[in-house]
Amino acid sequence: MGVLHGAKPGPVVWMQNGVHGMEYTGMGGIQRVLHGCDPREMAGSVVGIPMVNIMAYRYGTRGAPQDGLDMNRTYPGKPLDTAMHVFAHTELVLDQIFSEIKRVADCVLDCHAGGWHAYMSPYAQYATGMGGDDTYEQRCHELAVATGMTLIWRTESAFMEEKAPGSLKVWAAKLGIPGLTLEVGGEGKMVDPEVARFHLALTNVLRHLEVIPGKPEIPGEQYEVIKGHWLRPSTGGCLVVKARPLERVKKGQVIHIITDLLGRERERLLAPVDGVVVGIRTHGKVNSGDYCGNIGLIAKRGA
Repeated sequence: MGVLHGAKPGPVVWMQNGVHGMEYTGMGGIQRVLHGCDPREMAGSVVGIPMVNIMAYRYGTRGAPQDGLDMNRTYPGKPLDTAMHVFAHTELVLDQIFSEIKRVADCVLDCHAGGWHAYMSPYAQYATGMGGDDTYEQRCHELAVATGMTLIWRTESAFMEEKAPGSLKVWAAKLGIPGLTLEVGGEGKMVDPEVARFHLALTNVLRHLEVIPGKPEIPGEQYEVIKGHWLRPSTGGCLVVKARPLERVKKGQVIHIITDLLGRERERLLAPVDGVVVGIRTHGKVNSGDYCGNIGLIAKRGA
């Protein structure tokens, strides 16, 4: 963990990466923030955790090998005396992390990437209808736009309760702490263009909150996404990718083709709606039921 305290009072911005141990892009972005901000020019504090799930990171896996739990489905964790699972590593780590978030954080930025199997378009996601005061959702929306990410994903409470009720943004929302899930890149890589995009997003939030001087830089057009449609195959095999991150697609368009080892087609995954490719699996092998992509329904152009 790295902590920067500014010379003047201001908000505490909590930024973390690596609840999934094979997501690295946000780690690079946080490292650049910690090395690039001058506390003498700051108002407030930055708490930066480049890798939360150290055990998963060491093994290059999504979850820690001790229990195999998805850390971003297990918030707020549990302490020793009430832990539920036989192997309670993930619960205990999250209990410590979330206790500190509750104690100090005024804003939470949770950084992710596509792991080794997928690539994520640049997006900022926030939850609605999850609690907080009357201005909570507006503050989250303004944070999301300020990141400069191309996609601003507004998720409804019912969607979050179905897909990820134990995620950080849900629990932060319940406490009224403005927060975002940020995603860029993946494929097990930490390469400069994606790291630079992440660094810009984190820096933009600090500018927006006036923790550091300057105005947010928006590098291009932004789209608001209101619903994600997951793609999962009913069969496994070789995965042939037919769409790109951020591609605008039409309902029925082929996103993936799944073949056997001799290249004979077994299944097609089609876009269920007109929308934009939020995330896409790029790994050449897939099993039945695996995540293969996410087509986002666009609400409107611009922010």
